[in-house]
Amino acid sequence: MSKLISKRYAIALFELAKETDKIDLFNSQIELIYNSIKADKEFLAVLNHPRISSGEKFNLFQNIYQNNISEEILGLISIVIKKNRETEMLEILEIFLELVRDYKGIITAYIYSAKALNEEQINNIKQSLYKNLNKEIIIKASVKPELIGGLVINVDGKVIDNSIKKSLEDIKKSLINS
Repeated sequence: MSKLISKRYAIALFELAKETDKIDLFNSQIELIYNSIKADKEFLAVLNHPRISSGEKFNLFQNIYQNNISEEILGLISIVIKKNRETEMLEILEIFLELVRDYKGIITAYIYSAKALNEEQINNIKQSLYKNLNKEIIIKASVKPELIGGLVINVDGKVIDNSIKKSLEDIKKSLINS
């Protein structure tokens, strides 16, 4: 249910951004808010604290972002806080960012590897995905040592698992089934 409500807020802001031709402006401002909330656990704790009044929470947003965000986004934040939906703030912002990426044809590729990839490796993967999908790609790389080696790429709902762990699991299955 909360996902549905979060989506409604995000869609409303996205539609306003389209109508007013402010998609890029809103996107950059929402990214700023999203990244700062996500990075600051104390800010998130204050935002979600039940004993801190809505007015104090909104004043906190105003003090932090007053000169960096538009009135429309400040208005959305005000409504979200007044409706006691601040626990869903990150989800609302995240859905908005996803809507903008979809609108612009940008895809996020999640790459998991046993060891950290260097910039050249990431760029090679990005170029390869671009050639195959013909869309702008945002890469989110993570290290998962349990893969042993190789890569797992999750892009646009498809998973390419070329890890040593997967190969070992496949060998194990074939030995068990034979």
